[in-house]
Amino acid sequence: MSDKPEKHEKIHDPTPQRIKKAREDGNLFKSKEFVSAGVLFLGGLMLYYGVPRVFQSMQRMMQETLLNAPETQITVQSAPGLFVRAALHVSDILLPFFGLMLVLGFGLNVVQTGWNITLKPLEPKASRINPQQGLKRIFSSKGLFEAFKAIMKIVIVAPIAFLNIRYILPDVLQLHLQALPQALATAAGWIVVMLAQMIVALVLLAIIDFSFEKWKYHEDLKMTDKELKDERKQQEGDPHQRGKRKQMAREMAQRPRFDHAVMKADVVVTNPTHYAVALAYDRMADEAPHVIIKGIRKRALRIKQFALDNDVPVVEDRPLARALYSGVPEGHAIPEELYTAVATILAEVYRDRGERT
Repeated sequence: MSDKPEKHEKIHDPTPQRIKKAREDGNLFKSKEFVSAGVLFLGGLMLYYGVPRVFQSMQRMMQETLLNAPETQITVQSAPGLFVRAALHVSDILLPFFGLMLVLGFGLNVVQTGWNITLKPLEPKASRINPQQGLKRIFSSKGLFEAFKAIMKIVIVAPIAFLNIRYILPDVLQLHLQALPQALATAAGWIVVMLAQMIVALVLLAIIDFSFEKWKYHEDLKMTDKELKDERKQQEGDPHQRGKRKQMAREMAQRPRFDHAVMKADVVVTNPTHYAVALAYDRMADEAPHVIIKGIRKRALRIKQFALDNDVPVVEDRPLARALYSGVPEGHAIPEELYTAVATILAEVYRDRGERT
């Protein structure tokens, strides 16, 4: 038997482009149990440190209700006000807790997925209402793992609750004999112990879920040979366009360096700001002057400035500069119709050099 992978087998790790596309489509790595365990753990801490404030709020509410009871008339007119006051007391107790829980849940999701906003998951898809696709999702490895997690939660939570209640049941039956503050403190201690045991067990389950989800996400994004080739083609573009880019790159590589070219020039003819053409002429080797380098706009200004900085003569001749730029490629000799104009400029340049030297 051949060990060669099948054509449609996913054997390649996902590329950065593949991962980016998945994120744009709303396909993100996320562990629900990680979020649940984190919210439960941090929520437990908030309850532990926030219970005194909750009892103080409840005590104020009860005191206000009982002290004002003899003077409170419950009528159709007064009932809305009573409900509003009761709702304000309850909100004072519950809103901070649920608000923090909401922020924690959102923050833990962002920690896993990063900041990613997309509406693509909301787009309707026929596969979501296809019974066959639904059965495949249920009996896939992910669906079976979700069922396993649900069973494990029951297996974990139920024995912990049963054993704790069985252990404290005799004391629970005697709880009514204690003073209210002491009874509340005792009950709170039992709840904290049981909740801590559940959190530890659920954190272990969250670690397993996190590892599985990360592995599954990576496996789902793996690529076949065809997908990898298609992505490379898409990134590189059309073969014809690739050939043009390579040709341009070769032409650029063959061009002389900007600074060396200007330094070799005998003169730079300018427009003065829109065009700049550097000319060179070796009477022993060249039949005619030739264009070394040329440019327009910003490149023209750079050529002109570099020439001035290095004592290369700069001559302003607008018609000649435009004619040289549009009619003579870099590295080519000038045409015969421009001989006279160029020879006049070069003669003046040579004369100035002779006077300086």
